Amino acid sequence: MKSDGERADERSRGSISIRRLLRWVLQDIIGREEIRRDDEREEVVAHLIDTFAEPASPDGYAGSPIIKEMVKACRRMEEAGTQSRLAEILADEAGRFDLHDLERMYAGFVDKTRNLPENYRDLLLPKIKEQIFTAHHRLLLLARSGDGDELAGTLSPDSSAYFRMVASAVIEKARTKDPSFLYLKYLLAGFTIFILGEPAHPVGTPFPGGQIVDKWEGIYLCPARDYAEGVRFALCPFCPAVQATEPTYPEMRRERKRRRKHESLNNYWTNYKG
Repeated sequence: MKSDGERADERSRGSISIRRLLRWVLQDIIGREEIRRDDEREEVVAHLIDTFAEPASPDGYAGSPIIKEMVKACRRMEEAGTQSRLAEILADEAGRFDLHDLERMYAGFVDKTRNLPENYRDLLLPKIKEQIFTAHHRLLLLARSGDGDELAGTLSPDSSAYFRMVASAVIEKARTKDPSFLYLKYLLAGFTIFILGEPAHPVGTPFPGGQIVDKWEGIYLCPARDYAEGVRFALCPFCPAVQATEPTYPEMRRERKRRRKHESLNNYWTNYKG
């Protein structure tokens, strides 16, 4: 059992990391695209990095039987062992949520971004839809088609740690708010990360300032992965994306292709034996 002091230290470390992330956004990125309202911008960045970050409601749900069922399911997912077994449990749990639930979840994010610049929202919201609706559809389709039974991969130890974290997040959130949508977010992210091997935030997801989650030569690149260090309940430590070592603006793809072509030509002439 952690002491109050230990919990306070954890919260402090998470806050420091979030502030570090926001300073990075403000100092190194925002020059690309001016977003006037810092509080709204920070809320979106925090939401992308810190899945747990949601406003609290006055009514707690800690004693609800639903919470106990969520935690039990997390234990089963923690011990799944194989991709096929995990996909089966994920589909059962995600199947408890219908289209109306997904729409409510998406509407909550839309409301959070209503005052952001329209050009940024137009890029961000389709990717949030993909993160919610497309992932849910792919998961249930995999289960209903029977293709999930053919998954032969063994899960990494990271998956067990992930679902232990999800159980802790659900319990913590239930102290102040119904954690159902938070639970669903983690289910969909777990499917995307551990079954599909893709980032929780789809390729093309933009951060304020224009950098995106990208893919280059089979490697997923994230402009903010390392900035989530120390954030409690974050997806980033489990995500297959790596921290980008150079800016990931969409136009950088053209630059990478140009450099690769130049390197190939140099290699050809260096090793040409004709």
